[in-house]
Amino acid sequence: MSMRFIATFKKTCSFNDWLELIDKLKPHLEKHGIRMIFATESEDGQSIYDIAEAKTMEGVEAFLSDPDVRKMRIDAGVDIDSHQVISGIGDFQSF
Repeated sequence: MSMRFIATFKKTCSFNDWLELIDKLKPHLEKHGIRMIFATESEDGQSIYDIAEAKTMEGVEAFLSDPDVRKMRIDAGVDIDSHQVISGIGDFQSF
């Protein structure tokens, strides 16, 4: 069974640059069993909040520690040290 969670991190890139990064990271996300469901930028533009789904927490940890992923995120302007999972979530509905 998959798990869903809300995460956040700080960034120095634009939201559009971050969306381009996500497109480039899709093979890595798929490899580690992660699917992005929703993402938004904070009002001040300094942070991203996202909802993702993962097959396992080990997959999330492997994704975040993958040297290629880390380099791509740093190069794009993501503060990888600020990444934190805020909470696991249960059922939800998009409207």
